[in-house]
Amino acid sequence: MDIFTLDVGTGTQDFLLFRENENIRNCPKAILPSPTKIVAEKVRRLADKDRNILLTGYTMGGGPCSKAIRDAVKKVRVYAFEKPALTINDNLDKVKREGVEVVNEKPDDSNLVEIKMGDVDLSTYSSFLSLFDIEVPENLVIAVQDHGFSPDESNRRFRFRVFERILKKRPYLDSFLYSKKNIPDFYNRMSAVVESIEDFEKENDISFNLHVIDTVFPAIAGAMMDVEKFPALIGNFGNGHTIFAVVDRDGRIYSMMEHHTAILRKINIDEVVRKFIRGELTNEDIFQQGGHGAFVGEVVEVRDFVSTGPNSSMSSFRTANPVGDVMVVGNAGMVRLLMGDEFFKLAGV
Repeated sequence: MDIFTLDVGTGTQDFLLFRENENIRNCPKAILPSPTKIVAEKVRRLADKDRNILLTGYTMGGGPCSKAIRDAVKKVRVYAFEKPALTINDNLDKVKREGVEVVNEKPDDSNLVEIKMGDVDLSTYSSFLSLFDIEVPENLVIAVQDHGFSPDESNRRFRFRVFERILKKRPYLDSFLYSKKNIPDFYNRMSAVVESIEDFEKENDISFNLHVIDTVFPAIAGAMMDVEKFPALIGNFGNGHTIFAVVDRDGRIYSMMEHHTAILRKINIDEVVRKFIRGELTNEDIFQQGGHGAFVGEVVEVRDFVSTGPNSSMSSFRTANPVGDVMVVGNAGMVRLLMGDEFFKLAGV
């Protein structure tokens, strides 16, 4: 089974094409600027040239692009169709109050330039791979961080409450892997990924077996390949968010906590971790610190500590690097979650 994987983060989009007949370290891969950073740069460049902007395409990850849009409305007129406008805020009234003009059709404006938004540009990857006589395979797994549609409350609270509900029902990593037909309605960013892929399918008369997942869980699954003893604490130190999870060999999640990386730089990480694994941190504790939340299902003895992600050096944990590149640990985790234990027989690790 060949699998196209894409891990879309705040700073980068990490691509790995897993090919079952190759050692995973030899598989095609790339670490590229994230879509939100690309859109942000386009917005800033046009605003500096006094060009008005129309945002088209899909709902995508915000962060850098949302900030650039908020800055741009101070200089030029910014229009947006509804779906891309939801990138800025789930509440369109708030989007309008920030100065973005939400429209249903392209304005008659000769000074207007369109920017297409979206987390996945499969046509670019298809064109790139074709240069090497490689086709995009049938199986796709794409990871994005989806806070969920929550126009009337903090998306930090909403996001972690969803995690907690799933963990209480079935506390395993693969519970968070969705085929394109069973994505919960509130995951609008994942749904937008599916929509963009389906548009590509229609344009190219092709069909894919698509799965989507939140970025948190592939990172944990990938880092588990370097764990020596279970249960283990895994920390994924991303550019925007950091996740801690106590997991067992079979993918069971005993406890989980999500914070913002920038905040963790300012506090004692070791103390936070100690309290977490002892079950002494509550969901409200983390939320009040500016993070997302914490869930403690069961306190167990932690027998190993590993970290991954672009900022893994922030911790004193051993860095997990099972496939020779810390930036594609999440991609390897996606393959593992889709294939199960068969992955180890084929990956060469």
